[in-house]
Amino acid sequence: MINIIWDERLMEYDFGPGHPLRSIRCKKGIERLKKEEDLEYNLISPEYAEKEELALFHTLDYIKSIEENIGGSAETPVKNMYNPARLSVGATLTAINSITDDARISVNLCGGWHHAFENRARGFCIFNDVVIGAKYAQKKGFSKVMIIDWDVHHGDGTQRAFLNDDSVYTISIHQDPSTQYPYVSGFTSENKKTNLNIPITPGESEQEIMTRVLSTIPNEIRFFKPEMLIIQMGVDGDMYDPMSSINLSERFYKSISVVLARCAKKNKFPVILLGGGGFNFPRTAELWTLIVKTFYENVK
Repeated sequence: MINIIWDERLMEYDFGPGHPLRSIRCKKGIERLKKEEDLEYNLISPEYAEKEELALFHTLDYIKSIEENIGGSAETPVKNMYNPARLSVGATLTAINSITDDARISVNLCGGWHHAFENRARGFCIFNDVVIGAKYAQKKGFSKVMIIDWDVHHGDGTQRAFLNDDSVYTISIHQDPSTQYPYVSGFTSENKKTNLNIPITPGESEQEIMTRVLSTIPNEIRFFKPEMLIIQMGVDGDMYDPMSSINLSERFYKSISVVLARCAKKNKFPVILLGGGGFNFPRTAELWTLIVKTFYENVK
């Protein structure tokens, strides 16, 4: 059994025609998941995140500015986005709250906002539910949290939040940031005991990528011993995604999901799956479904 967090209100996290971020991708993902006859799930409606929950990471001044429609940019507009953004965070917190002995996987497709800083909206991300989720999980008793992020873009806001916190370990697998947003963060030179960056060079073969990634991550899990795993499962590294120059395929997403699901089963830690990037809408739904189904089949 898995938990799928969804409500039509999440469709309000949408930046409008002409912008890459459209909420229809999440709805299509939910519709596609529901077609999987072998997938047993609880469909759970989220609650709005409260201000004190947003403040687990964000400054009070920043939260107030979003509430008052101040700030943002053409890339990440914030007007009328306070409630949609805090519902998206609330969906991640609901995913964490819904973990039980019988449902060890929770999914929030409208999550994974890894670029937001504590005081700034960036890269389509207003409130960083990945960071808030990890801190919230710790308050719920999961003292060591690992975050694995395979979005094509480096999870810079997440890395920034935990650079000096060795109770959370972040791993980001992404396109070489010298060739991709955010351009200034995500290099191996930033690696320390709290984070690991695995940049992928455009032109590197998928087999080379898989060999590097799949030989590394199980060792990191063994050494860190997480009590919860949060995954930002962005699929904008896919060969058909307009954001990508690294040409990943179903093979990569299935393989990494199998490895991580087996680690979760062996080590008995729950998994939170957050949507992240994906801008080829029919394809995004198919890949998200592949990932979720792979976890379901290998954890149960």
